[in-house]
Amino acid sequence: MNHDAEDGPAETTAKRSRRLPLLTLITYGLAQAGLLFWWVAYHPGLFSPDSLSYIWQSTTGNWNTHHPISYTALVWLSLQLTGGLAALTLAQTVAMAAGLAYAVTGLRRLGGPAWLWSAAAVTVVALPPVGTFVMAVWKDVPFVICHVFLLGTLARLVARRRDGEESPFPRPLLLALAVELTLICLFRQNGFVIVAIMVVLCALLLRGAAARMIVAGVVAASVALLTNWLLLPALGVRDSDSIVALEAFFSDISVAYAADPAAFPPADTAVMATVAPLSLWRESANCHSVDTTVYDPAFDRRAAAAHKGELLAVWWDAARRSPGTIIDARICRGSIAWRPTSTGGVSRNPTPWGMRVYVARDTAFQQSPFRDAVYAGPLSDRARRLADQLTGHTNEPEWLLWRGANWAYLTYLIVGVVAWRRREPALLALATVAVAGQLSVLVFNNVQAARYMAAPFVLGVLLLPLLAVARRPADPVGSATPSEPAAAEEPAVAVGSDPGQARLEERG
Repeated sequence: MNHDAEDGPAETTAKRSRRLPLLTLITYGLAQAGLLFWWVAYHPGLFSPDSLSYIWQSTTGNWNTHHPISYTALVWLSLQLTGGLAALTLAQTVAMAAGLAYAVTGLRRLGGPAWLWSAAAVTVVALPPVGTFVMAVWKDVPFVICHVFLLGTLARLVARRRDGEESPFPRPLLLALAVELTLICLFRQNGFVIVAIMVVLCALLLRGAAARMIVAGVVAASVALLTNWLLLPALGVRDSDSIVALEAFFSDISVAYAADPAAFPPADTAVMATVAPLSLWRESANCHSVDTTVYDPAFDRRAAAAHKGELLAVWWDAARRSPGTIIDARICRGSIAWRPTSTGGVSRNPTPWGMRVYVARDTAFQQSPFRDAVYAGPLSDRARRLADQLTGHTNEPEWLLWRGANWAYLTYLIVGVVAWRRREPALLALATVAVAGQLSVLVFNNVQAARYMAAPFVLGVLLLPLLAVARRPADPVGSATPSEPAAAEEPAVAVGSDPGQARLEERG
């Protein structure tokens, strides 16, 4: 685990490869130890209203598409095999530690001190916003873990191009990329947008790899779409009112109606009134969140599903009348993706003491035979107290500890500087994961939840050691360097012959 400068330019690829398994093991062990602290402190896990929905769906036969079935199935599996969710949250810590080790090993191939890369991974899991996040029973956790693995794969692709490998995009990396992109699509509804943006950018930056990048993206999208369109209906999974993806449009209508009620014709207001009182449409308008409108008790979600086509027509009318209002609402709602500071509040990770009210008033959840799986049972009271103290001191400064947008900007700065000074545009591919995540949230977002930008946060911290990478990559073994030009070849001289005579014969 030495610095590149200590290795010298004569370090071979084989020598570096022998060191990487040690870096992998050390990073995994340290990251796993850090995550186990959070698991012991917040056993069996941290729960949110979404967590209750996963449990209710999977244990009462009410499987639906409100949340990704992939994660709901993991919740079901943990409950069926162990009777609780501690196994699931433990598996999340193992997967995150493995992802960090995989990413660090790939990034180390680009240069920099190995110990610094490992330290970055340990720092990530030591941060309470990340440690508590991994302990949450949320679909967002495996979604972010997939991003960590994806960063490791991209780092390997960039390194292979730099090293002049005979096969810069081998089949194992193609398979890994396809699996990572597929899981991103399956664990988040807007995963398709992330995959599309990242694949296009990487195809432009990694010359010669465009075809395989596109193949991986097409495979991911195809598997996810076939799962949603064919497999899930065949298994009896029903649509969740079919309006989850439309909630932002309904919130747009609310914002536009509050801004100028008189602009809405009677036909449009009649449609709106079939779903909720017009007073609700006007008074619940909030560009930072859709929840104040679409989750108000007076908003009839079933009626919204039945009249979704008509409501979309209302939205289109409003967009044509005042496009600026709709665009402003979208930019405001996506502010968690781009604003350095917040004006609408940030929904942070769940707390072990914050679920009692939700559990008590969720009558549907009480029908689940596994309702007792939601509890706070730390394995160590001392660890719990320490974890509470750490989390209690990390609500501020918000711009540093909860704004993933700022870490995305830092990622662009770091990767851009290193790519410029090394004259390696391919390094910019490392930033495409953050770009795709940031743009996807900006376009499709419902509420100011920090977890939506958790991936740029984790990747931003993990990429900090990139600044320690040497100005230029080490030259391949046996190649000439600018400071040591290759000597001109001398004619071969037979052993025992007179060099002077040999030169004369050569001239003759």
